[in-house]
Amino acid sequence: MKNIFSNDNSLKVISVIVAILIWIYIIIVLDPAVEVNVRDLPIQFVGEEVLAERGISVVNESATAISIKVQGSRKRMGKYDMKTIIARVDMSGINEVGQTSLPVEVVVPFENVGISSQSHYNVQITTEELVEKQINLDIKTEGSLAENYMAGDITLSPESVTIKGPKSVVGKINKAGILLEYANADVDIDVELPIRFYGVDEKIIPVQDALMKRISQDIQSTKVHCEVVKLREVNITPRFSAESYDERDAVLNDAKIAINPETVLIYGDDKVTAKIGTIYTTEVPVEKFIDNKKAKAKLIIPEGVKILKDITEVEITLEKNSKGVD
Repeated sequence: MKNIFSNDNSLKVISVIVAILIWIYIIIVLDPAVEVNVRDLPIQFVGEEVLAERGISVVNESATAISIKVQGSRKRMGKYDMKTIIARVDMSGINEVGQTSLPVEVVVPFENVGISSQSHYNVQITTEELVEKQINLDIKTEGSLAENYMAGDITLSPESVTIKGPKSVVGKINKAGILLEYANADVDIDVELPIRFYGVDEKIIPVQDALMKRISQDIQSTKVHCEVVKLREVNITPRFSAESYDERDAVLNDAKIAINPETVLIYGDDKVTAKIGTIYTTEVPVEKFIDNKKAKAKLIIPEGVKILKDITEVEITLEKNSKGVD
């Protein structure tokens, strides 16, 4: 035995074993208190629906998260999930707009565990009048349709969005609308698109913007129907009238006829427009060309057909040769 204690290595081993035994005794038997830091614990703000009933809306909080120190036995603390700790501020007691200081209540769902300190004991809540605003949805388009196709009527359902929030925040929202991408389409477009908001500077307000977190809206998206129609180029054919064929022939024979425009682009029901090769004018009396080279004539537009740029009449120029009627 004496030889064992005289050996340095043996003493070192015995010292380590004793130290371990002491540490086990302290941890398991004595179970000393420890302190755990919980950082960036989000504050839950409750009672906002009560404020809305009073026509009040929150516009700002001085803090949205706190840091705390939780104290308790090492053995117990190791079993607990710090994420279950709750920091809460009850706003239901606010009765008028302005600034109000409210306490931060920290709820620790553990036995024999307490809060030794926290970064914020009170939060300043700023409130304003709750207002409501209805905004008609604008339509912006991007890209192009397939060649020889054009967009017809674009309809939205619903056509407006209603927003609620603090008066100063709602006032910063100038417009709302959707962005429709044509994406080279050659058939009608049916899609549901998210609603975008624009500030007074006409720039889009990102969804993640702090401004939007203060706003509630009755709808998040709207259904869009865009009619896509095929354009067809057709000729214009003039028609003339006269009291007699002789008079008509006298004016028109060997005459040079020019039409402006000579062609138009039509669209509408594709089954109808596909059968149309020309658009006729109403009859123009040849007498108009005796003293004047030019005359205007209305177009006879078939039912269900539309003309691009809403052209409804053309100008006819008739150049008479030397044998024409003077």
